[in-house]
Amino acid sequence: MLHKRIVVVIASVLMTLGIVATAAPVFAGNTGNTYWHNVYRVGSPYDHTPARKKENRSVYYNKTNNVHIKGGYIVIWAALYDGRDVSGGHSYKSYQGMVTHLWNEAVEHYGKGVSVRINSKKAANGWADGVWSPDSK
Repeated sequence: MLHKRIVVVIASVLMTLGIVATAAPVFAGNTGNTYWHNVYRVGSPYDHTPARKKENRSVYYNKTNNVHIKGGYIVIWAALYDGRDVSGGHSYKSYQGMVTHLWNEAVEHYGKGVSVRINSKKAANGWADGVWSPDSK
């Protein structure tokens, strides 16, 4: 009788672990890094990263690798694929070598799977590059 209970408990634990392990990829975000290279001009100060699908409510991740521009930084904020602002008023100065976690409300307002990007601005001649991902977890 005790042996049968132990077998049932072990089987239940293994089944639960199997369900959790199978479901884990469903909850995973889109966290792989995508390279970006943006060019800025005094008369054309805006640029953006390539768009990607956002899977959860986490912050965007950005790492600016290089900034070759007067002032040494660019201003970045969260946007949808078409440039609509989802930053909730948050913008960030991003310097060379800096990691930024961008607050956003993309999934909250437009649902899981919406395409997003990072918009940027610098009214000076130069360029910046780095990597980004729409989800951080």
